[in-house]
Amino acid sequence: MPIWKYEATTKRGTQKLGEYDAPTKADVVLFLEKKGYIPVKIMGDESNEKNTKRNLNSITLFERVTTLDKILLVRNLGATVRAGLDLVESLNILISDTTKKLMKEILVRAKTNLENGRNLSDTFQSYPKIFPPIFVGLLRAGEASGKLDETLSELNRHMAREYNLVRRVRGALAYPVLLLSASLGVVFLLLVFVLPRLMKTLTQGGAQIPVITRILLDISSVLAWSPILDIAIIAGIIWFFVVFRKTDIGRRSITRFAFKVPVLRELLRKIALVRFTRTLASLINAGMPIIESLHLAARSVGNIMYEKAIEKVIEEIKNGIPFSESLAKHPDLFPRFLTSLIVVGEKTGTLEHILTTFADFYDEEVDNALKEMTTLLEPLLLLFMGLVIGVIALSILLPIYQLVGKFR
Repeated sequence: MPIWKYEATTKRGTQKLGEYDAPTKADVVLFLEKKGYIPVKIMGDESNEKNTKRNLNSITLFERVTTLDKILLVRNLGATVRAGLDLVESLNILISDTTKKLMKEILVRAKTNLENGRNLSDTFQSYPKIFPPIFVGLLRAGEASGKLDETLSELNRHMAREYNLVRRVRGALAYPVLLLSASLGVVFLLLVFVLPRLMKTLTQGGAQIPVITRILLDISSVLAWSPILDIAIIAGIIWFFVVFRKTDIGRRSITRFAFKVPVLRELLRKIALVRFTRTLASLINAGMPIIESLHLAARSVGNIMYEKAIEKVIEEIKNGIPFSESLAKHPDLFPRFLTSLIVVGEKTGTLEHILTTFADFYDEEVDNALKEMTTLLEPLLLLFMGLVIGVIALSILLPIYQLVGKFR
């Protein structure tokens, strides 16, 4: 990490000279402003700054910080803080135990920033693609309240539950996706390799090719014309879908389409409600104000329809409308059961407990929705692929029967 020499002045005009170890010049400016100094001159090797960025980019190309890595980070950091160690000592232990270069780079930077008067949350905030808003928000709330150990425990529980939720959803969808992929692979092999060779033999024997077989042969010739082009087209479609779903228009279009499918709508609705209520409960429990908590919860819910609805709720709360009443204006997204519980939570001052109870209840409902969806999907996929393979088999058998009939 490059060392920067700086020249600065205090508000009274006193000159300050020193050195600061930081990845970029911008970090030096932030450090000086935090101390109340006015930067005058910052000198250092610009190539070192570029090399630092280049090295970090090269690390991130081949290495990822997974959700499990972040859970272990929070769990171990919380354990060391509860044991009575300060944050710098805790980070030293984590740095020595970390094997991933990217995580080590982040922790080293966090330690350097702590030693220079910056907060731990400031470092994680500079990696928005790795650490989501709720991660930074909860840390910041813990630092402000002086209850960092309790906040780390809450963050650990929240991330572990979110991790388990994602695993359950992926696990439930794994078999249908595998079944569909295998079936499409079989269809591709039949169309590209089996059907053309068999038809060539049959036409040489004088068999007439039916219309359905000619259509499939045309499709087969297109697929077999250039395998590289086929791969490029498939990759292009996947790339377009991945990029498109990251845009607001794409997310809105995909969500609206999914909400038109009854079983899928219920699953997405329950997942969004679990994420919203659990995130909001964690943030309120950490001492964060309701408006800021709702902002972070909206960004963590992962559903653009809920994001827009929560933004409207925030505006109404700012205008003096109670939280429960604002949610009740969106009955298609927030069930009456939830708004009724929130009314009780607002009156008794136990809103975070009420939200946690609802999240735990709906967590079980997510499992039921997953079972219902997979129970419906599997026979539908089998029926669909059976029809496709049946059409291909029919296109092969028809000319064979015609050829056999000619020799009778």
